[in-house]
Amino acid sequence: MIRHVVGDLYQIGESSVGEGGWHEAVRIYVLLNDGCPLIFDAGSHVHRGQIMAELHTLLGDTAPGYVFLTHTELPHTGNLSAILTAWPSAKLVVSSAILPYCELPWWVKEEQIMYGYAGTNAVYGGRAISFLDGILKDQPGTHWMYDAQTGTLFTADAFGYMLPTNSETLFDDEHADGIPTDWLKRYHASAFRFLPQCDGNKVNADIAKVFAKRNVNVIAPTHGNAIRHNVAQGVARFNQAIMEIC
Repeated sequence: MIRHVVGDLYQIGESSVGEGGWHEAVRIYVLLNDGCPLIFDAGSHVHRGQIMAELHTLLGDTAPGYVFLTHTELPHTGNLSAILTAWPSAKLVVSSAILPYCELPWWVKEEQIMYGYAGTNAVYGGRAISFLDGILKDQPGTHWMYDAQTGTLFTADAFGYMLPTNSETLFDDEHADGIPTDWLKRYHASAFRFLPQCDGNKVNADIAKVFAKRNVNVIAPTHGNAIRHNVAQGVARFNQAIMEIC
């Protein structure tokens, strides 16, 4: 599945079907970036054939310059070997909290690794990308990234949602009334089992600070389609889901 989101941002990836026919999406995002593509996460190895075919179709003869990892779980790194084999010149950008010698495979060469430190921004292939510590996460090394050019916030597992079969490929503006709160609640209750022990007001307040500091036009979760039309609605429904879970 290749879908244009906004500007030069594209979404690819597949889904896994779970209980009751609900789909859990596993998405990769690509900024074409005028000849130096930037890839965000690497997808699950379960979908390797489809994802690699989609990447080759989208990129054509242009090699990606950088692969950014939000964290090191398999749905985010499962195709890293295939991507780096196909495009060995690509650099791998990881959080400073991720210990590459412990969590990344032995075949990742030291010279391939670059660090994106939370609270900083840097330029990759002419594109400014900023980094922040992931607010809602299940691994300490999770970081989010922000592309000011498209206004995209890459949120890893946060803002994911479960999809019924007939909505697997749809963006929020392709639904009659955006992403339902129940879809967000289903995903977050399953993915973040610790949330019932958390203060929902604190979670939402910390999320609000992230959005207050950035002009977010697109939310790009790994486990859901991009929220590109009504970000305010998406955040409000996320907040409601958090309050119902916590």
